[in-house]
Order: sequence, then C-alpha cells, then structure tokens
Amino acid sequence: MPQLFGTDGIRGIANKFPVTAEMGLYLGKAMAKYLGDNAFLITGRDTRISGPMLEYAVMSGIMSFGGDVSSAGIIPTPGLAYLIRRFDADGGIMISASHNPFEYNGFKPFIKGGEKLSEEQEEQIEELIKEISNNKSKEGEI
Repeated sequence: MPQLFGTDGIRGIANKFPVTAEMGLYLGKAMAKYLGDNAFLITGRDTRISGPMLEYAVMSGIMSFGGDVSSAGIIPTPGLAYLIRRFDADGGIMISASHNPFEYNGFKPFIKGGEKLSEEQEEQIEELIKEISNNKSKEGEI
C-alpha cells in the first residue's frame, strides 16, 4: 500500500512534507521515467497561492528526465483530465487539494486518457520517487 498517496493523490499543508517543491520535482521525474522516453504531460493547478511554486517544480522534474510538458494554467481537475485525453498526452499532474482549506495543496497524477492511477501504479511511482530522492547529486556533481 502506498505511503505518500492517499485516497486522491498526495495532499497536505503546502511547504510541509509531502507537499513541497522538492516532492514536486521528484514526482515530475518519477512520472516522466514511469511513462517512458519523450513522455508528454500536461499540468494544471487551482488558485491556491502555493500552486505556481509546486507546478513549476513538477514541470522541472518532468523536463529534467526528458519529458515534454505543457501547463494548462488554472483549470478544474476534470478539465485537466479532458485535456490529457483531447491532446493524447501520456499523463498529467493536477496541483490541487480540492475541498481542503487554503493552506493545503496536493499532487494528483493522471495517466493516458486522463485516468487516475491504480493503487499498483501509485506504488510504482512511489518506489521511483524513493529511488530518485536517494540518488541526489553529491557535492561538486551536476
């Protein structure tokens, strides 16, 4: 059973583990690696103040692992799922905490067709996040 993922993605108070820019970077890298070479993802976010920071981190992670990414900007979650289907993207990540209070935020990954991840896929993504976060560059390395 995944430890990072809850009932609908990764959620919590913004800027506290696990909803940090660093986690966004790792999730972006993990999704790009999971979806394969030259994966195309679409990101979106709600209007929370932490949204741009988290979205840019996710996008940086995707691009750093060879993926291509486009931002839909501020969009409702079903709208992002639609765009993933409409533009035949390999997946996407929504930055939102849905109905939670304003200080919360979260990451909701999607796969092809705008589908939610299965529990098995969440476990695989979580393992990739652990692998990536444990292989940080050492001092003096790029």
